[in-house]
Amino acid sequence: MQLVRQIANLFGRPARQRVGRPFRFPHRASARFRLRYRSAKPRVKWNGFFRRTARALRNGFAPRLRHGRVIAFHGTPSVANAKSILRHGFMTGGGNALGDGVYLTTDLNTAKGYASGGAYLKCLVTLGRTCVWGTPMQARFAAWCQSRGVRQDNSAMTAFLLQHGFKTLQSGNVIVVLAPQFANPTAWKRKSRFIRVLSVHRASDGAQIRV
Repeated sequence: MQLVRQIANLFGRPARQRVGRPFRFPHRASARFRLRYRSAKPRVKWNGFFRRTARALRNGFAPRLRHGRVIAFHGTPSVANAKSILRHGFMTGGGNALGDGVYLTTDLNTAKGYASGGAYLKCLVTLGRTCVWGTPMQARFAAWCQSRGVRQDNSAMTAFLLQHGFKTLQSGNVIVVLAPQFANPTAWKRKSRFIRVLSVHRASDGAQIRV
């Protein structure tokens, strides 16, 4: 084997490589050989990929994606609930219009309305892969439920989005951090890595409070 490597180095050709190891040029490989090897690599045709994606967006089959982080608010009826959220995490509720998960809003007045004299939390939400809900997604969701023979309820919507790789859902100024709901949601509180609580404020005057 050592003799084969010496002969390969002598003629400037790569020696036989072991299976599973990346290819490496020999020390004496010429620049012309390197250029020929690199030019022979297959190239990815990105134009066709972008054309297919644009066509899917026009037909309404591909959901819009938004990435980044946003400031959102979560209203709760009492300061004790805000303290429980800081200690144990959010509770996933059911019976909502946009599936199961933690509901937040970018509109401060909406969060104050849900607080009804209690408190609201100012949070930094990491969107991740986000679905912007609309008519195309509603059609895809209906077809998904029909193919599986399930009802079109909130839990099915959450399962549909999670199975398609979405982390959050946006509809207007509402942001839902998707999470499945359990039979006893009060006992199943958890801290989401997509939500970071920045501060707690009193809903009546907006003053920051310590809990």
